[in-house]
Amino acid sequence: MRISTSMRVDASARDVAAEVFKQYGMSISDGVNLFLHQVALSHSIPFELKVPSAKMKEALQELSERKGESFQTLEALKADLLS
Repeated sequence: MRISTSMRVDASARDVAAEVFKQYGMSISDGVNLFLHQVALSHSIPFELKVPSAKMKEALQELSERKGESFQTLEALKADLLS
């Protein structure tokens, strides 16, 4: 038996997910049902959930405020990451 429901979701995540589901020949509804079935079967979230570290929280804050550093080349990014 199927029922109708509505939910609020992030628009950009929904759009990207719709494209991924489409590649599998699935609708968004199919994808949500797949997720719900996995939760029901395992009685858990079917992926690992982690609390962001302090460094990650800082990076996310910088990103939301558009304060993060940008790089002109991949090599410059790699050099910064390795420093």
